[in-house]
Amino acid sequence: MPMNRAIYPKNWNEIAFSVKDNAGWICEKCGKQCRKPGEPFDTHKRTLTTAHLDHNPQNCNKDNLKAYCAPCHLRYDAQHHAETRKKKKFSIAYICASQLGEEQ
Repeated sequence: MPMNRAIYPKNWNEIAFSVKDNAGWICEKCGKQCRKPGEPFDTHKRTLTTAHLDHNPQNCNKDNLKAYCAPCHLRYDAQHHAETRKKKKFSIAYICASQLGEEQ
């Protein structure tokens, strides 16, 4: 799911870098060594990301952030993303039904 930068703090890049650097560029979930800054790109599987454990991008407390490789981050967020899609789909259906009811 693409990142919506507007809901992250302005200094997110620095925060995320610090989390990854403190983890030694190793995934805190599976232990995989990930690419460090300046290393050539080989695969997204070795891209280290910063996960919000509570799924709230504005909560940047140290205990809420973990350095996860891209596959671990996607697995960690999978249920949250499914719930978000379901809520969005329900909201859109409700809005459409409401608009149809108003036009009659």
